[in-house]
Amino acid sequence: MGEDHDSVSNIHKRWSFIRINFSSYKISLTISIISSLLIIILTEIYFLQDSAHIIIYSILGLTFLICSYFLDFYLLRDTPVNKFSKVLHVSAFSNLLWMAILILGIVSYMIFNKDNIPIGHIIEGMMVAIGLRIGIFTSVFGAGLKKAIKTAIYQPSILLFVITPLNSFKELTDPIPICFGFIILGLGIAWTILVDRSGRPYIQSTFSLLQAFMSAWTENKVEDIEKILISKSRDASVFTRIVRFGDDFENINLVLPDIHPGPFKTIGGSNLSFRIWEYYDYKSIVFHSVSDHSLNIPSNEEVVKYLESLSTYNIIQNGTTCSTPIRVTNGSSTCTGIAFGNVPLIILSNSPVGMDDVPENILIELEKYSKEIGFDKILIIDSHNAMGKKLEEISRNNMVNAAKSCLRNLRNSPQSEFKISYSSTREIQSDINNKDLGKAGISIFMIQIHDKQYFIGWIDSNNMKNGLREHIIKDLEQKDITLLDICTSDTHENSGFRTSEGYFPFGEITSFEQATKYFIYILSEAQEKIKNAKYEILDSKTSIKVMGNGQFQDYSRALDKSMDLTKIFLVVTFGIIVLMLIVTK
Repeated sequence: MGEDHDSVSNIHKRWSFIRINFSSYKISLTISIISSLLIIILTEIYFLQDSAHIIIYSILGLTFLICSYFLDFYLLRDTPVNKFSKVLHVSAFSNLLWMAILILGIVSYMIFNKDNIPIGHIIEGMMVAIGLRIGIFTSVFGAGLKKAIKTAIYQPSILLFVITPLNSFKELTDPIPICFGFIILGLGIAWTILVDRSGRPYIQSTFSLLQAFMSAWTENKVEDIEKILISKSRDASVFTRIVRFGDDFENINLVLPDIHPGPFKTIGGSNLSFRIWEYYDYKSIVFHSVSDHSLNIPSNEEVVKYLESLSTYNIIQNGTTCSTPIRVTNGSSTCTGIAFGNVPLIILSNSPVGMDDVPENILIELEKYSKEIGFDKILIIDSHNAMGKKLEEISRNNMVNAAKSCLRNLRNSPQSEFKISYSSTREIQSDINNKDLGKAGISIFMIQIHDKQYFIGWIDSNNMKNGLREHIIKDLEQKDITLLDICTSDTHENSGFRTSEGYFPFGEITSFEQATKYFIYILSEAQEKIKNAKYEILDSKTSIKVMGNGQFQDYSRALDKSMDLTKIFLVVTFGIIVLMLIVTK
């Protein structure tokens, strides 16, 4: 699990760099037009010294520029990732680079006391822009190299032709800047070939993976990425444990799947929590188990297969009594537990410090310990309720010790009959449309032992903002309400946002005060529906495909190699540009 965690973290870090672009097509359009206008102004005033006709050339140049957007879009129409906004992004980046070369050319003229501003910088800037366009068209759009070269040439070269007087073309034929331009073009072409092959033999085409990834991330087109994921997945048997509370009319289910939500957005099991919640008629809480991304379901077809398998299960225990809930805190770690017969259910939290997924070695140690002290099975929930990094050794030990203390107390606790209730924000779903909350919303499970009521909160989100758990628990304590803990589903459906994590943890968009109001509302609803209940603990086994560890390691290696190659090419290209600015006369 540790190696898998490191691979996923590395992929996210690399992807955070890859997804750099302008936030909207309007910004890209504005930058493209302004940078093109500056190219025209700099070319006419400083390089060609023909300011008398600058207005005419500006009108001609910008008119062509706008037409060229549609030309690019048309020429790239058959590529896997083609969208007009992306065409504008490419134009903005390439024109900014061309403009920068012209500005640096003027600066080098002043620094090195050249006799004249070298007109060759116009050609060099254009060739640099073409090289960038070739790289983006092959890597992001998925164009073949020939198509990418042909398309990349049109906008910069025709723009140059439109804004250059006929009597000035001879001055643009100096072999030195042309040679430098072709060197940069050659570097761009070499980069596309080498980086695309950098993942071999594990990944045949790095660019195909990138294009499938971006189609899913930005366009919700999941077919290509799911084909790649499923081809590298492995068969596995996974378990789902369900604590079912019921009467003659309805059931309420606490669900603990061994499946991990993900990988992201609408791919495979990313919205697994909502799908399970929906499967159980919107009366369930879908906890996060001790699992990692190796247990992602890679395709929607496998998700359907998994859901269908939940109808088949073994009843491993049933009864009508449970213990009083127990909470043990050790350092920043908290373990909250309740025993149903001879099966304890415990919730692990490291809030408000936060953590990533609970490591598998904690699961193994606590499963062994629970059997040693006489429990039949143990249900371990990763509350996933505060942002943080991988647990350090001292925090891990604190969590294990808190859990063991909780289990010992539960083992010796008397058990009593109980009542239960459930409520969710489904009743007010029309009022909730926050990007930090999944489609299953917020739920409350209530258990009453004697006259005392205890609540477990659940949020369909990818983690929570640090401190929100404590804020809600404290506010409810002031109202004499015992909220044992709050858990999130770790849904990966709400992703693709321009944040460092790629998603919004709950509490980032929803205010702390509003979050408390949601809980107070559904708490009052739950209190009105309390009823006697019995429990059954179910064990469902499923044979499905999961992504496995090796797949993430392959992607991580491919990204590392491609980024290392890119850095080398960037350094070499930068050196060539510096030399070009010095040598060109």
